[in-house]
Amino acid sequence: MKQIKGGLTLLMAAMLLLSSCIGVRADISLRPDGSGILALEYRLSRMLESLGKLDGNERWLPVPLGKADFERTQERVPGLRLLSFASKEDGQDQYHQVKLEFSDPGVLVRFLDATGQRASLVQEQGRYRLTLTFTEGMDRVDPDLLALLEAVSVGYEFQVKVAFPGEGSLRVYDRTGSSWDTVPGMTLVPQGKQVSFMVPLGEVLTHNRGLNMEIGW
Repeated sequence: MKQIKGGLTLLMAAMLLLSSCIGVRADISLRPDGSGILALEYRLSRMLESLGKLDGNERWLPVPLGKADFERTQERVPGLRLLSFASKEDGQDQYHQVKLEFSDPGVLVRFLDATGQRASLVQEQGRYRLTLTFTEGMDRVDPDLLALLEAVSVGYEFQVKVAFPGEGSLRVYDRTGSSWDTVPGMTLVPQGKQVSFMVPLGEVLTHNRGLNMEIGW
C-alpha cells in the first residue's frame, strides 16, 4: 500500500475519502503563545482490516494512519511532537488515540495539510484564522452508492472541538459559502472559549457541496 509522503494531507479528509466505516474526533487546545495540543480519536470498522488482507498485505490497514505514520510525520514537520499513541479493539471496531503537540499554528497547518491546498492560516492584527477543507462534495453520485455510504456510516460521527486561551469562533459551511446549520443531526457551538461541531458521518460523506470549517481566535 502506498504510504503518505510529506505529511498526512489533512488527516480527517484522507480518512473520510479512503473509507466510510470510520468515526473521527479531533480536540485542539490552544495556548496563549500559539502552541497547543491536538488529540485525535478515530475508530475503524474491523471489516476494513479484512478488506486490506485481500491482496495479501496483512501488515497495513486500508487507512495508513498507524503509529509509524505519525512518527514519520513528526520527523518531517519541525515543531511537531508525538506525545502518545494507543490502539485497542472493541467488538467490530478498532480504536486509535493519538496526542500531538505543536509549537505554533503554522506547525498545526503543516501537519494537517502538507500540500497547502486544504488548509490555510492567516494572521491579521494579532488574530488567527484557520480554514480547513475536509471534503469538496460530489455533484453526481450513483444513488446506490449514496445508500451504501449512508448504511455503513450509521453510528459513526465526525467531531471537532477547539479550546482557546480567549474568545474564539467556529464556522461550518459548504463550497458555495452556505452554512451547514440545517444539516440533520448536527450540533454546533460557534463562539466562546470552547467551540465544537458534531455531525453524523453519513452527512459528511453524502453532502454534495462538501464541508469547510473556519476557526478564528
